[in-house]
Amino acid sequence: MTLPRAVITISGGTVSTPVGDRPLGELPGPGLPAREYGQALFAALLGPLWTELLDQPEVRQRRGIELALDLPVELHEHMWEAMHDGERPLGANLGLLVAVTRLVASETAPPAPVAGAPRVLFASGAELTDQVILPGSMFLGLLRECESDGLALARVADELTTETLAQRCEGFRPDLIHLVAHGTLDEDGGLLVELSGTLVTPHRLVQAMLPGAHRPLAVVLSVCHTARLSPASLAASLIKAGVPIVVAMDGEVAEPACRLFSKRMMRALLNGEAVAEAAAHGRRAALVGEQDPADRNDWARPTVFTAAALPANFRPVDPAPARAVLHMARQLDLAQQPVYIGRRAIFEEVDALFTGRRALLAACTEGGFSRLGATRLLREIGFRLLHAGHLPLLLAPHTEHTAPRSLRQAVGAVLKAMVTACERLGMDAPPLETVEATPPAGKPQPVVRQALRKAIGAFLEEDAPLAPDDVRELLALDLETFAARAASALGPPFGPHTRAVVLGEALHHWRGALGWIESEPPGLLDLLTPNGLGTPSSPAPLIATAALDQCVPLRAFKSERSGMSAYRFQPLQALPDDEAALGYQWVLLHPWHPDDRYRKTWVAAPGHDRDTLRLTFSKHLRGQPAGVADTLYFVVELLADWKHFTAHDDEGAWRAYAEKHRITS
Repeated sequence: MTLPRAVITISGGTVSTPVGDRPLGELPGPGLPAREYGQALFAALLGPLWTELLDQPEVRQRRGIELALDLPVELHEHMWEAMHDGERPLGANLGLLVAVTRLVASETAPPAPVAGAPRVLFASGAELTDQVILPGSMFLGLLRECESDGLALARVADELTTETLAQRCEGFRPDLIHLVAHGTLDEDGGLLVELSGTLVTPHRLVQAMLPGAHRPLAVVLSVCHTARLSPASLAASLIKAGVPIVVAMDGEVAEPACRLFSKRMMRALLNGEAVAEAAAHGRRAALVGEQDPADRNDWARPTVFTAAALPANFRPVDPAPARAVLHMARQLDLAQQPVYIGRRAIFEEVDALFTGRRALLAACTEGGFSRLGATRLLREIGFRLLHAGHLPLLLAPHTEHTAPRSLRQAVGAVLKAMVTACERLGMDAPPLETVEATPPAGKPQPVVRQALRKAIGAFLEEDAPLAPDDVRELLALDLETFAARAASALGPPFGPHTRAVVLGEALHHWRGALGWIESEPPGLLDLLTPNGLGTPSSPAPLIATAALDQCVPLRAFKSERSGMSAYRFQPLQALPDDEAALGYQWVLLHPWHPDDRYRKTWVAAPGHDRDTLRLTFSKHLRGQPAGVADTLYFVVELLADWKHFTAHDDEGAWRAYAEKHRITS
């Protein structure tokens, strides 16, 4: 549904609306209670014209309206989102969805919608664990939920300077930037934003966020003093530079009103709704967080600015391709709750997998492999690769009893994964030169796959040791053919850039299958070239996890090759206390848990002791990501008993509100 748009223009003290003009009424002064302030704004802007606006056939038919405010600069100082008609705030109208957006002049043509999962950059001018930044970083936790549902691809960058922010934006080309930073005013009342200890003007910040020709569809600002407009303001500068949507929030995201606004608006946008409609849903959801919304203005603080040229029915996202990729991820056992936390350095290496020509990326421990989330890490990597249009072949989970024991078994595992991927993704299986298997012509795909599996089975039953020189090029050719077939059969995001990537878990269990050292028979590591397991024209990197202290072949390989850029090793260890505490709180923002008792939104209580949270998480969870499935909720109940944490049923509150007011979307 697209909300009917009513453009409200104020010029020379006259309010012009689609149903007529009237003089602008007296504006409220500072210090008024929330209810009186909202009523005064309503009377000044709309007054008797409100009834006529609601009586328009399209408004009555669609039970909603967008109030698009085209205001002089000085009038943007008022919180028009808080307007109150005498009975209720406009955003709480029982039978009407009301959006308030603010129009900003822009000469840039509206962009095309994003097809697929939007790329979201969460950019911070300080560490995410900074006490002032921390509330804004909760927004990233909400984005993580959208990411785990396949609706967004989020990347994190903190302690940014203008230079590193520009590098991030140029390399990642985000569709949405969420900036969280300290904001202050200079002597003339102009905004300055702190990035890594340096105060930056809006002009320099816009240059950093828009370093090339690419323009994001939206920028969200969690920066003080950005929610009101002026000619030189950050919001106005961004829109004039070609960003069509800017959201400025004058409040902490961790608070229920702002959290609910962010969650509902983001989900609406990512699910393909129009901007105004998404904003209205966000505002209505924020009202759920207020016992009496007329007594407070927290729910009205988020401000949505749009380019005046942006059509009322503009939908920033076409969600169909992203939903298709999510379906594929589920078919390949890659999509999994809860929200993933940590491992940023590893994921940055994954992002550079092909631009940096990586042949091997190994996440390694130096003692103790359990509860570090190694299997989940590979699934998360595979999920991200799938969204980027690559084909992950997951060889996991593996124990010492199920892992390959020879080069032949390792190669067979890769071939089996290819055939299984073809089955689950609904694509025709390619010939397998490694086992000399050509699919029978004219046969249904189940028969074709059966023939290929029989050929793989016969290959595995052979007793003769497999020589790396006999299989290297054939396996590379099979991986190249597999990737090419996926590129032509599956549609976006797959294409000519598509590559196969092998994900191998717990290489320390692959005894006899890795090779590389004289005491071992030839193995998988002997197949690796600077192209991974693939060809020069179609590299196929190997991404693996391993306990390095238990894996002599990989340790020897690391010693020999670690100085080469194609072979990368990253530590896999417990998360540092601050990063872990933040990550655990991101998980707790989402009602995912299989136990109904815990399927709520858990947030740190106002005025909580940060050190108590950090030390409690550290003591009981020890920085282990795997603890989110069990120990975390035992700990959070203790914290709730001590009043350091509180639970809020966001989804239940929204459902109750929707049912009470017959809201269907």
